Amino acid sequence: MPLNDARKFVEKLRGDHNFRENALNTTGPEELSSFLQSKTLCFDQRELVGAMAECMTQLEQEMER
Repeated sequence: MPLNDARKFVEKLRGDHNFRENALNTTGPEELSSFLQSKTLCFDQRELVGAMAECMTQLEQEMER
């Protein structure tokens, strides 16, 4: 499911320094797409935004504690 893939991507960005560096070092949309495909992650921008919004909500809730 694409939204679950987007969630996995966001979690990997948060928790895996090497993964984050590899994703950030892609040179454009095509290379990022290839990187994501190599990790069997398939999602669109809308799903990514949804996953990022969920992550932000979680962080806000953690900060309130």
